[in-house]
Amino acid sequence: CQVGPPGRQTDVLDLSPNGKDRDTTAEELGLKHGSMITILPPPMPKKKEAQVTSTVEEEDENNNRFDPFPDLAKSISFSAANRRARALSRGVSRGMTYGDISRVRSTMHTVEHQPKGALNRVYVCQVGAARFQNHCVVQSKKKKPKGNTTKKGQDLNTIENRVALLFGTINKERVDQSRKVARTSLSTSREDQKMCEVAKVHAIWEPPMQKPMINGKHYDEGCLLSTYIGDSQDTPAKETATDRAIRVAGWLGLQPVGWIFSYADEDRHEDGDALPVHGRDAVVGAKLQIETMKLKGRDEGRKFITLTLDGRIGAAEAFQLSDVCVQMVAENVLSPPIVDEKLQSTRFMTLKDPVVVSG
Repeated sequence: CQVGPPGRQTDVLDLSPNGKDRDTTAEELGLKHGSMITILPPPMPKKKEAQVTSTVEEEDENNNRFDPFPDLAKSISFSAANRRARALSRGVSRGMTYGDISRVRSTMHTVEHQPKGALNRVYVCQVGAARFQNHCVVQSKKKKPKGNTTKKGQDLNTIENRVALLFGTINKERVDQSRKVARTSLSTSREDQKMCEVAKVHAIWEPPMQKPMINGKHYDEGCLLSTYIGDSQDTPAKETATDRAIRVAGWLGLQPVGWIFSYADEDRHEDGDALPVHGRDAVVGAKLQIETMKLKGRDEGRKFITLTLDGRIGAAEAFQLSDVCVQMVAENVLSPPIVDEKLQSTRFMTLKDPVVVSG
């Protein structure tokens, strides 16, 4: 305890069982009739070194983190904010206030429909897509039986899913391509026509030494991520095959505009609303887009597409990842599934922090 009201720097009296002031009289302590005594809380125990180290590492990671979309970035994770709010409300009878709950709620990402992306259209070279599909087909070592003894639809070839980097250009064109505007003269202005940005894929480059997992069922994203994602060290690393491909593409006026992966799962289109992009695919695409935004800037790097190709029939679809998805991957909120023999599907993934789903 201390003599005087709380908040003032006065002499502190140690009246604990082993305290020095326990056997001292009131006159010796300077206490008189009407003196105010403030009971102080016991000293807090020192934090463990492991907790202090983890907090420092988390703060350093947030400080060094690259935010692809700063407007959507969270300065602190939900888990850290929740722990801090509970620690501040500990010992208080009322618990967490509405203000505390609102501050914790502000650290959660809101997942909602994004009406418009950075690109409106995607053009892909048909020859390049066909060659990519042919590379996914692996000839079986079994000998084809003589005669027409095989059943209808039976195929001895197998599909090994692969990944590739897309090189192309970003161009602008009219939104309405079907309507032709008549010009009375060469000086007629076209500023009233709505324009949009499109991506034109001119080349598909496959990283060498791909090792598809589980008999080719899952593509090897490590061969692309390990060479495309830059190293934070100051010492220049040896040029990889991906670096060489980007350098050669730059000589031709091309730049990375996206990536493509193949699939051969039967459940990719199990119902009408199912999309071929699973949770694992979204995390891989977001990591590639984040690195592209580091290299080319946030405005140009966000023009990044994800192409899916059915390795069996060659049907391709184009997608763009939402801004909040890319930001959550940058903050390590999404945890992709681990590919092993027990994995049934890569559609779903776990969240390290809760999110708000809108709509």
